[in-house]
Amino acid sequence: MKKPFLLSCVAAVAVVSAAQTAYAQERVLRNSIVIHTTVEKAWQAMATSDGMKTWNVHDAQIEMKMMGKYHTHYSGKVGDPGTITNTILSYIPNRMFAIKLGYPSNFAVPDETGKRVALPEVVKADSVFSVAEFEDLGNGTVRVSGTMVGFQSGREWDLLYNFFSRANDSELSALKKYLEKN
Repeated sequence: MKKPFLLSCVAAVAVVSAAQTAYAQERVLRNSIVIHTTVEKAWQAMATSDGMKTWNVHDAQIEMKMMGKYHTHYSGKVGDPGTITNTILSYIPNRMFAIKLGYPSNFAVPDETGKRVALPEVVKADSVFSVAEFEDLGNGTVRVSGTMVGFQSGREWDLLYNFFSRANDSELSALKKYLEKN
């Protein structure tokens, strides 16, 4: 009787250990910027269709609700090839929203030489999530932060991580420029 119990304990420890190892390998990407604005204006700019279209994308359709769609297109209309369809997982108005990333069918990222590389389906398989946070720092300043999780190991994951690191910094800078003008 003691052997099966001991083996069960060893198996349980091995499973927990493997889960912790997998968790430890996951990378987190965090981008943040301080903007002279209000939380309400920053939220409006990022969490609404009209807001996104004023500073960031050509077209947007955002349903800010649980399991709502966060559609954007940088150069065409939502529904055209190149449409990005994220899914809203949760939100607290003027504080945060969390999304599961979706990728357009033509999604590609630059490699080390700048050549555009299509990513394998495993990288695009509903595994990267993002949280946008809005923090009132007082004195008319707000910290807007984006945190992305779900990046795994390997060259394709490195390319995706590097792409979002640069893209998120660029978008936060554009948001700051827009909000501090208006």
